[in-house]
Amino acid sequence: MYMNVDEAVAALSSNDKRILKCLSDNSKYAGDIALEIQLDKASVLSSSRKLLEFGLVTINNEVSMVYTLTDIGRGYLSTGLPELIITRKLVEKGNVSLSDASKLGLEKEELNASIGLLRKQGIVELKAGTLIYAGKGAENIESKSRLLLEINHGEVPADTESINEFLRRKLIVANENIKESLKITSLGTSVLRSKEFDKEVVDKLTSDIIKNWKGIAFRRYSLNARIPTPVYGKKHITKQFIKMLRENLTAMGFEEMQSNYAEASFWNFDVMLFKQDHPDRDIQDTVYLDGRVNNLPPELLSKVKNVYENGFKRNSKDFSVGYRMPFDEKKSRVLIMRAHTTATTFRYFYDKISKNKDKPARYFSISKVFRNETLDPTHLPEFYQIEGIVYDDGLTVSDLKSYITEFYKRMGIDKIRIKPTYNPYTEPSLEIQAFSPKLNRWLEVGNSGMFRPETLEPFGIKKNIIAWGFALERPLSLLLATNDLRLIYGAFSDLDLLREIEYARLSRKL
Repeated sequence: MYMNVDEAVAALSSNDKRILKCLSDNSKYAGDIALEIQLDKASVLSSSRKLLEFGLVTINNEVSMVYTLTDIGRGYLSTGLPELIITRKLVEKGNVSLSDASKLGLEKEELNASIGLLRKQGIVELKAGTLIYAGKGAENIESKSRLLLEINHGEVPADTESINEFLRRKLIVANENIKESLKITSLGTSVLRSKEFDKEVVDKLTSDIIKNWKGIAFRRYSLNARIPTPVYGKKHITKQFIKMLRENLTAMGFEEMQSNYAEASFWNFDVMLFKQDHPDRDIQDTVYLDGRVNNLPPELLSKVKNVYENGFKRNSKDFSVGYRMPFDEKKSRVLIMRAHTTATTFRYFYDKISKNKDKPARYFSISKVFRNETLDPTHLPEFYQIEGIVYDDGLTVSDLKSYITEFYKRMGIDKIRIKPTYNPYTEPSLEIQAFSPKLNRWLEVGNSGMFRPETLEPFGIKKNIIAWGFALERPLSLLLATNDLRLIYGAFSDLDLLREIEYARLSRKL
């Protein structure tokens, strides 16, 4: 800070002076200043940082959330939400058969999800293949559908519950909008009133000025100013975080699994009993590669196929009936970028646990997975997943919850909640959510469950296995008090954040 008015005046550029003049009577937003003095906003912000350092202005950041529609959300602007289409038909007819509902122009997944949502809200009942309207609640669906139009017009609806639902359904994305307000200080006012303030000074040199410099007033520069020295060769915070997680899991008695980025669909989907027409296999979600995988274990492939098509028996009784549909081995050999590290888990079932069934085992992996996601503050197309499995006698859901609680406690996150969910390969299944103070909402940070007997039968495994797949970047962003995963990676990275943050800052939370 310059305590001497004359020194401060001499150090200001012409742009700095224009901004101070603009602030002479009131505080103003940086964007408004840029328009008023016809200067680009980046230059205004650059000058404002210097004025703040000199103590001539104060800066107040006003943070708000801005929501924009995704391609999916924009697709519903003309038709309305899928549940609205069903509700309008029910209001018109009273009752609608499932076969008639399937003719409303909705995709199968949209239809099933909408029916489930309407049943949960008590708007419809499903009896004998017929949707029955409860006679109330349609107005709520109409109101919720109108929110998409409001968001499209740049408004921020007050209905936070619907906003959170739209975020979960990927109808909208949230971005933080920061408006910087500048206000002149008493020292800034003194500088502005200085007799020297309006004196013309040169702050850009030319060859002519260098040749004829006598009698010209130059802008003053401090030769004693401290120049921040950037840190080079520093480990990325994600690498530091992985090191901490690896130490925690090893201390909990886990052994690390090794894995591949590219996998056969067999290991990524089939062994987990994903239906071969499951939407997760669509090109919209999965990253497909050229090439085929021809070295799948033939005996295991045959057993998985048999369970998929016919189920299996235990104690001479039908334990599972399977899907009762053909299993296509060609789809098993398709090469993809793995969508989850659970593919590695099943490889270890085959290579390790099935060959040592009497030996308890705890395994983990921290590695990348790949999904065809739209980049937004809470989603990345390439991210890390923390996989963990425990194989032992008499494991229950209580054991699973204990591992989850202990893991996040060691990570430094205490505010978590666990709720039931659905996975094709675990039953029961639990979703883990952590609270984000920045977004003021709960974020999904992991999934877990007990592997279904159908998935273990081809490996000859009879004991329960508990497992989880935790996100890495989301809890990391919570610990760093950021609300945008893009600040950690790529073109949107906050370099100042990445330079400042230290491993010690995270480890102190343990």
